[in-house]
Amino acid sequence: MSGRLRKLIGILLIFAAVGVASAQALLVSCSSAAASSARHAGATG
Repeated sequence: MSGRLRKLIGILLIFAAVGVASAQALLVSCSSAAASSARHAGATG
């Protein structure tokens, strides 16, 4: 395996890891916001 190919695969893996982490953070923030807003609406009404 050439060094250039190895570097390319490493960069792709880093991008994939960052994408997955950001997607999980986005999902957690969205789900927690929806849960808190639903809880707030249930408490008020």
